[in-house]
Amino acid sequence: MSTGSATETFVALARPAELGALLRIGPQPLSLYWANPSRAVWAAGLGVAQGGIRCGAVRWLGPPPPVAPPGPWFGGWAFDDARPWRGFPTERWVLPEVLAWWDGARSWLAAFGPDGVPAEALMARLDAVTEVAPTSTPPRLLARPGARAPWDALVESALETLREGRCSKLVLARVVDADFEGSERTLLKALEARHPGCWIFLVRGDDGRAFIGASPETLLESSGTSVSIDALAGTAAKGQGERLLRSEKELREHRAVVDGIRASLAPFAAEVQVPAAPVVKSLANVEHLFTPVRARLHPEFDALTVARALHPTPAVAGTPKDFSVAWLRRHEGFARGWYAGAVGAQGAGGVTLAVGLRSALLDGDRAQLFVGAGVVSGSTAEAEWDETERKSWALSPAYGHGAHAEVP
Repeated sequence: MSTGSATETFVALARPAELGALLRIGPQPLSLYWANPSRAVWAAGLGVAQGGIRCGAVRWLGPPPPVAPPGPWFGGWAFDDARPWRGFPTERWVLPEVLAWWDGARSWLAAFGPDGVPAEALMARLDAVTEVAPTSTPPRLLARPGARAPWDALVESALETLREGRCSKLVLARVVDADFEGSERTLLKALEARHPGCWIFLVRGDDGRAFIGASPETLLESSGTSVSIDALAGTAAKGQGERLLRSEKELREHRAVVDGIRASLAPFAAEVQVPAAPVVKSLANVEHLFTPVRARLHPEFDALTVARALHPTPAVAGTPKDFSVAWLRRHEGFARGWYAGAVGAQGAGGVTLAVGLRSALLDGDRAQLFVGAGVVSGSTAEAEWDETERKSWALSPAYGHGAHAEVP
């Protein structure tokens, strides 16, 4: 596949659309999905007009849409390029053949292609878009019980490494095998209903599998030279967030993340703003300590370069970063792939990247859920196991107990 070039240009044609729901666009499977209902962001893509490492400029044939689409490049990168997934390159950005988006008022469609593609060919792509039939079958990710012994051994090994003074935090992860019933589209709809303040995403691999999730954490969001980063670490059960603000262990874990982000920003930022204390961020299944970090970059640096320097933060790897990634590579025993990597959109309007958390890799009727927990001095295997169990509930409960899962 071509990686494009820094100067490559693509063309696009847009028109208003009458869509019952973005999640119904077809007839082929979605190649991408990117939404955050609390931000009035919704985008769904079909096909791949171009994919690779670099993203080119887009020139509109005809009037540009009055509401610019998210992206229009979508993708991201893996947590650790030494532990890839089949079908998911270490880094990949996709320009879809067709992109649908909704700004909260009306829907739009755009078709994309390499420079030189005639407007008639792009119009034909738009004309070929249909709506798939709705389904009322609730999606279900039925997790199978995991083995505790390997987890306990992993946590003890991490604690021993901490006692030796080689690091101050390690973020361990595990895989939860699950059976999947329903469709990707209804699962995305259910995630939107359950997690309206999260980044809902789907990234299609070259092998047809789908990486899907509802991330509560923004790795980086840019507007001009201004960037926003979420520091999210320290976890409690739903309704117990105030306990986090009184826990020396949880506050210490959170400080490590904030300090790590501040250090990563230092070479790039003219100014960094960090609140004096975290607040509690409440999600559907858990609560976290949260500190919003804001920075103004030196003009010679671009947001994507800064995002690559930030990733992985201490929230998903540990402290120090390089030691933690190498330790996890040796001890975790599975391929993280894009789990805890970066997923998002980029284009002329800026870069928005979420951390690939609360996520699963779907393969037909089977799925792998990925969950993790930060280990610091004072952690126990039982407490961290319970934390990963709570995090898996973001995806694994039988949906349909509350909100209806039909794609309307």
